[in-house]
Amino acid sequence: MTVEPIKPLAFTIHDAVAYSGLSRSRLYTLIQSNELPSLQVGGRRMILRDDLDSFFARLAQAA
Repeated sequence: MTVEPIKPLAFTIHDAVAYSGLSRSRLYTLIQSNELPSLQVGGRRMILRDDLDSFFARLAQAA
């Protein structure tokens, strides 16, 4: 039996930096400009994986 790794539903900013390759400050700029949705969960800012994927898909379409 093989176990598939769990894919996170959402990322903290730290994990979103690793996943996306964008800087921490760039992520916050995108969030503040409403180009990238985010959620506040307790004291943490979270970004849904689907929102990050959609953001890059939009960039690819525009290119």
